[in-house]
Amino acid sequence: MNITVKSLRSLRCLSRGWRCLSSKHGGAMNVFDRSMKRKQREWASSLLDSDKYDYLRDEVGSRVADRVYDVSRTFPLALDVGCGKSHIAEHLSKDIVERLFLTDISDSSLRSRKKCEMPTQCVLADEEFLPFKENTFDLVFSSLSLHWINDLPGALRQIYQVLKPDGVFIGAMVGGETLFELRCSLQLAELEREGGFAPHISPYTAVTDLGNLLGQAGFNMLTVDIDEVQVHYPGMLEVMSDLQGMGESNCAWNRKSLLHRDTILAAAAIYKEMYGNEDGSVPATFQILYMIGWKPHESQAKPAKRGSANVSFADLSKINKLPTDHQKNDDKS
Repeated sequence: MNITVKSLRSLRCLSRGWRCLSSKHGGAMNVFDRSMKRKQREWASSLLDSDKYDYLRDEVGSRVADRVYDVSRTFPLALDVGCGKSHIAEHLSKDIVERLFLTDISDSSLRSRKKCEMPTQCVLADEEFLPFKENTFDLVFSSLSLHWINDLPGALRQIYQVLKPDGVFIGAMVGGETLFELRCSLQLAELEREGGFAPHISPYTAVTDLGNLLGQAGFNMLTVDIDEVQVHYPGMLEVMSDLQGMGESNCAWNRKSLLHRDTILAAAAIYKEMYGNEDGSVPATFQILYMIGWKPHESQAKPAKRGSANVSFADLSKINKLPTDHQKNDDKS
């Protein structure tokens, strides 16, 4: 198995003008069975060989940590939302984060957390209901947890509230193009064998919505980056087995609990035929959305007000206009 990472693009917004339509994201949705997700994570973290399924979380956690280092300041108090086994903190030093709170819905994950330099305190809490006061943390980060949130706009607002002014939120979550190979293969196999298909891969947030959601929550100076992480497996069954070992199995309310054996075998054959590599392996693509948002503060740089410029573009073009070749020759004569 090997992992390749491809940085697709970077989208940046330095103003507070990014907003989404309230009609689109106005109400909280109830897509995921949070109780089922807790059980999945408890089961996955209790496996004797659970560490072998941490490769994706470790990779993304290190990239979130890199973005923390890019801020170039020391954070007295930080919060990790949905920390899992603490895949971000192991890459941070106490010179950057002095104290850290870890939260997760899985008690087993918190007990299996990885060692880090800074003092930590664990809090068993749901990412949708943060039990902290407003203006508490200098930094909040999260990795591969928010894509299982029912009320993502509400969760982002809570993160905004617990941050101090001029505090920063740095997060990573799975994007909408994740596991498109598996989704397509299962749908085609079910159509062929059963005459219809049911959703087996959970719905994920589109990158086009993420900046809107951050802006709606109140964040400014937004940055959204996309990475495409591709992991190569022996076959489709190994893909599904590793997803289960990661605690990333589908927990949507409308999920289909069982797959027929014939459908699974057909899907595996379709997967290898459509997406297989020359060496017999198959790829699984994870689209990772990285986000950075700041809580406003008077010390932060602000865009100039519209119409406040003293010089027009027309004036600038006259000032900076270079002489033509004809004019140069006239000057010489």
